[in-house]
Amino acid sequence: MINANTHNGEINQLHFGEGEDAQLLVSTFDKSHASDCPKSAFRSSGFGVLLVTGGILKIKVNFIEYSIKHREVLCIIPDQIYEIPHDPTASVICAYFSRQYLFKKGIFFNIADKYNLFGEGEFLKFSLSKKEYELMHANMLSLETRLSIPKSTPYFRDIVHNSFLAVIFDIFLINEKQKKIKVAPLSTKIELADRFISLVSERFRTEKRVIYYADCLRLTPRHLSQVVKQVTGRSAGEHIDEFVIREAKILLSGHSMNISEVAEKLCFSNPSFFGKYFKKHTGYSPILFKRDTVLAV
Repeated sequence: MINANTHNGEINQLHFGEGEDAQLLVSTFDKSHASDCPKSAFRSSGFGVLLVTGGILKIKVNFIEYSIKHREVLCIIPDQIYEIPHDPTASVICAYFSRQYLFKKGIFFNIADKYNLFGEGEFLKFSLSKKEYELMHANMLSLETRLSIPKSTPYFRDIVHNSFLAVIFDIFLINEKQKKIKVAPLSTKIELADRFISLVSERFRTEKRVIYYADCLRLTPRHLSQVVKQVTGRSAGEHIDEFVIREAKILLSGHSMNISEVAEKLCFSNPSFFGKYFKKHTGYSPILFKRDTVLAV
């Protein structure tokens, strides 16, 4: 089961259970199971393919609201913030898989693929034809069925993995027609950008200087920024700021921490400096954002 837990007013973390068998999941819900849907914003720790099988799903991705309609697919990537702001009236099936599952199976989504996949706003939605929808829906239901067979079944993991690959390659076949994803070949620069993003996701609360990450990777700050910019379209500093601002918005939205506590949580020297930083990157003060934004916690 996928869990989204809240601790001390912080962002929920959507995470997996233990063991390889828990690193690949398929779940379905509709309006009759609206109570099973996460009630507050959560950060994804893995990848996902979400197919709307009926109605319209309202979902926020990094605080921007989108509508996903019947026969549309939303791709989910790690470290992005998702929220379903209202009780859903849509029916949905979602395959969700961890980084560890991909790594163990020899599948690698590098950082260039992630940023090319999601482009502006880190959001990717495919509209499917009736035939494409029927095929993808059937493959996702097949994966769900295969995950439920006894684990003692001979070749259980291979059976499940082959079914999983059918879902993944559905996405690539659809993209081949729609050309929304620019698939990037693996290179030293891409691996470096991946390591940088991984470090930032772990340490952005305490370390906000490009020079720190450059030192960790044994590079000059200039070279690091050039490589990251080339691979993702954003500089190293922009990535750090994005992680910090996203986390600040979540903490402010939860309304369980005041501005001084948020500044302290994010390791700013004082609330005034945090306020200036937040306004520089968002255009409004933490007070205004906190007043006008409400998230369930």
